[in-house]
Amino acid sequence: MLKHFIQWLAVMLIIMLGTVFAAMPVVAADLRSGDTVTVASGEVVDGDLYVAGSDIIIDGTVNGDIFGAGRSLIINGTVNGGVSFAGQTVTVNGEIAHGARLAGTTIDVNGNIDGDLLAAGTTVNVASTARIGGDFLFGASTVRIDGAVQGYIKGGGGEVIVTNGVVGDIELNVDRLTIASTANIQGNLTYTSENEADIQSGAQIGGATTHKLPEVRIPAKAAPFFGIGGKVIAFLMTLLVGIVIILVAPIRAASVAASIRHKPWLSLGWGAIILFATPVAAIITLITVVGVPVALIGLTLYGIAIYLSQIAVGLFIGYWIISSFSKVESRGVLIGALALGFAILTLLKLIPYIGFPLWLATVLFGIGAMVLSEKTLRAKVQQPEPASS
Repeated sequence: MLKHFIQWLAVMLIIMLGTVFAAMPVVAADLRSGDTVTVASGEVVDGDLYVAGSDIIIDGTVNGDIFGAGRSLIINGTVNGGVSFAGQTVTVNGEIAHGARLAGTTIDVNGNIDGDLLAAGTTVNVASTARIGGDFLFGASTVRIDGAVQGYIKGGGGEVIVTNGVVGDIELNVDRLTIASTANIQGNLTYTSENEADIQSGAQIGGATTHKLPEVRIPAKAAPFFGIGGKVIAFLMTLLVGIVIILVAPIRAASVAASIRHKPWLSLGWGAIILFATPVAAIITLITVVGVPVALIGLTLYGIAIYLSQIAVGLFIGYWIISSFSKVESRGVLIGALALGFAILTLLKLIPYIGFPLWLATVLFGIGAMVLSEKTLRAKVQQPEPASS
């Protein structure tokens, strides 16, 4: 039944991870969550670290990858693997050996990243004390690159400033570009912008400099109608699925919305863990013959969970609005909350440039809330009843 979906999702993920660790005993994983999660100075995590919390501080050493999400991440120590993290602020003061994939409002890189850096956010700063040993790919409103980049730079942003050395090519789509007098670009500089770049006197560019103007696209006449029609059908079908879920499992539906409202960072963190860990676990599990059916079932549930995440977030938005002036208890009110919230979420997706970030946030919060609410409900069921006098 639909009301058991979340439980099965969690169970299948545990089975997949269990199969992976049974087949590869040398692999270790450390799962941590809470308001504040710390790897203390001198502490060593031998394996991957999956983390979810409000504030995450890495002062020690992680001999594996870090996957997680939260309000803030500060890395002062050493990560001998890669880092995949989504949060509000991300600060790298230490060392990351195998690249980083970071998403946040503010991303500050003050230490060394020996692999590639993929960054998405509002503000991205690579300090003069930092060094990126591979390529730097980004999408952000404001990007300042004061540190050295050993590979190429590709990305898009509102304002980009380059002040240090770049071994490879630079290819950008920007509003404003500044190449400081201290910059030393050994490759080509290619940028697409309506404005001429500010290339200051003294800047060194080893290759060719190419300025491209943005293409002016004329939309086809039939495309808007087709696009709108498809979006309307998708909206109605998803809304129908959500209504069925509410009718079958109203308590679980309300619990999912409550999880996002009362435990947003834990929901985000669990969503990141599920989103990142499931494909990796499934791929490794597929190597073993016994694990093939488990992996296929897990990936199927994983895809369904991604689809249902928009229903969870839409219900939360409507639940949050309606609960401010009325109780959300009956199935009818829950359905109204879903219709309102999902309509708002769908309209927000139509705003240019926020489609993918909004989709990612929806998936992270939605999946995380489904898992977290299931854990909460099961904990309540397992609590012993107080003894009667």
